[in-house]
Amino acid sequence: MPAFVNPTRDLTPAIDWLTRRVAFYTEQPVHNVDPDIPLAELGIESVSAVSLCGEIEDQWELELDPTVVFDYPTIAEMAVFIVTEVEDRYERAA
Repeated sequence: MPAFVNPTRDLTPAIDWLTRRVAFYTEQPVHNVDPDIPLAELGIESVSAVSLCGEIEDQWELELDPTVVFDYPTIAEMAVFIVTEVEDRYERAA
């Protein structure tokens, strides 16, 4: 997990969801998907990455550039990004 992660932040739901989706796209068991291995090494291709981005947008009601899956290349990094974006959205709304 990246060093800049707030230790009180619960990333588990995002990591679990992303892990299941990556397992689906790469056609492998969930237990084989390591959140710290780059998505490209796990077998995510560009078409799957764009689809995953769309699912992230729907799941967390975010508007993302499809390149976000390359900007945050691991599930763990992507989870930090998603949770931060969701937290920021709620803070702006408060």
